[in-house]
Amino acid sequence: KKENKFLQLPSLPFDISTHQSLCAVSNIDGEITFLQFGDEEITTIDTIKHHTESCRRLIFSGAAGETLLSISSDKTLVHCDVETRKVVKKYENEYPLYALCEVRSGNVFATGDDEGTLKVWDLRKEDPILMKQPEHDNFISALSVDSSGSTLLATSGDGRLSVWNSRQRKLIARSDECDSELLTCTIVHAGSKVVCGDAVGVLNVYSWDDWGDISDRVPVQEDVSVDVVLEYSPDVLVLGCMDGVVRATSLFPHIPLPHIGDHADNAIEGLCLSPDQTEILSIGHDCVVRAWSVDQLDENLSKLADKSESSEKESED
Repeated sequence: KKENKFLQLPSLPFDISTHQSLCAVSNIDGEITFLQFGDEEITTIDTIKHHTESCRRLIFSGAAGETLLSISSDKTLVHCDVETRKVVKKYENEYPLYALCEVRSGNVFATGDDEGTLKVWDLRKEDPILMKQPEHDNFISALSVDSSGSTLLATSGDGRLSVWNSRQRKLIARSDECDSELLTCTIVHAGSKVVCGDAVGVLNVYSWDDWGDISDRVPVQEDVSVDVVLEYSPDVLVLGCMDGVVRATSLFPHIPLPHIGDHADNAIEGLCLSPDQTEILSIGHDCVVRAWSVDQLDENLSKLADKSESSEKESED
């Protein structure tokens, strides 16, 4: 059995992002640390600091991940050149920034802030703000975009999902208010469903183009917030939860899978696949990056597939 690798970090991590061979972690001190994954260990390559307060989200952009975008509670969006590690441009926002996503082609990005304002930015333009919408009454927790880059989704602490046409810069729909803060937003099931994790341990499922009320709710763990969701495959999600457990679940049908690992009661802040896709990376309040081999998850999924195949055969007989 493959040993799970880990790396102790100097301070509380907030986000982790990978692109091809690149991987970076942001932290509460406003730093971004670049990591390397060997067969036996995770090592630190370099650390940069372009923010004065916590760096909450970061994403690699461009075909080769040559650009790194990061946002902070210091109210800035920073465009950094990965090769030189230098700031290309720094953009100011009125409020601390919380959510970030790439909308189109390495130039158009969306941000959400602590006051519920959604912005779409085109970094090629002199005046980069294409859209500014103070739609939500609470912080914007997560952003997601469809494969065409046309439909932008935002979840908020006000318990609502809002759906936007990013090209026409207008609201398509807003959901009814959920019972709890919505914390994550993931497009699944080949683009036909949207899953939003909430603060009381439920995955709220919306059907595409039917945005008013949820079509389904999947309980995960009572009163344990689902803080981060990674799409492993179109119908398999990896969940990072407040109790420090990295969970997995199959959707349609909704079947919880054995736990992937945990950070010993320390809330999970970020999840992503390793650069070579063979490990799930998690960061938590224990200030550790942990790498979990996907072999066990793949084995559990294959058992699940065999089980459903044999039960289908039985029902045919």
